Amino acid sequence: MRVLIVEDDPMVMRLNVDYLNRLDDVQLVAQCDSVPSAVEVLDQESVDLILLDVYLRNRSGLEVIRHLQRTGRDIDVVLITAATETETVRTARRLGVNDYLVKPFTFERFRDAVQACRQARKTLEGLSGQVAQQDIDRLFQPMSAPEPRRPGDLPKGLTVTSLGQVAQAILALADGSFTTETVMPATGMSRVSVRKYLKYLTENGVLAESFHYGQVGRPSFTYRCQDRTALERLATSSS
Repeated sequence: MRVLIVEDDPMVMRLNVDYLNRLDDVQLVAQCDSVPSAVEVLDQESVDLILLDVYLRNRSGLEVIRHLQRTGRDIDVVLITAATETETVRTARRLGVNDYLVKPFTFERFRDAVQACRQARKTLEGLSGQVAQQDIDRLFQPMSAPEPRRPGDLPKGLTVTSLGQVAQAILALADGSFTTETVMPATGMSRVSVRKYLKYLTENGVLAESFHYGQVGRPSFTYRCQDRTALERLATSSS
């Protein structure tokens, strides 16, 4: 599958390229940082998927999608953007965007979005004549959501005791934002381990996560407590 990335932030572009390089059966066609350069590539190259930002040098990446519609191109689009305005989301859905990833995003979410587009194209290529309902379902029905975990269940590799230690370390901090490095000393855990627990707490709504790219070009995450009661419960349950 031939992929075009359209992103004007060099650090995010680097991350997208890195993530794409981890996947099999994909080829990076070009990297563009503006609407005009993306349109130029599309007019010259064969592309199957566009990874597209919305905010592009005072222009909207949605213009690229409208160009595809005007020219009748059959190209999938995954938005990767910080745009969370309701109207932008509605417009993206109306324009037929295949998926919508909000920055910051995980590799797993990125991988699933790209693989879903690749699988849909593969399914379409294998169709001929009359199409069975099961084939149509594979194209139009969203993937089944994973079965929710029961209360108290943790992802593989996480333990109740260590989660409680992280919760206690967060509770001991003054109110406000904090980083992985802030929590580490009180837990005795590695940065990678603490990050896993913070990610778990974020996914469950206990913490809010924000990020930006630091001077060295790697994502920098900061957190803020959203549910102190839940943190206190976790801290107590491990003691």
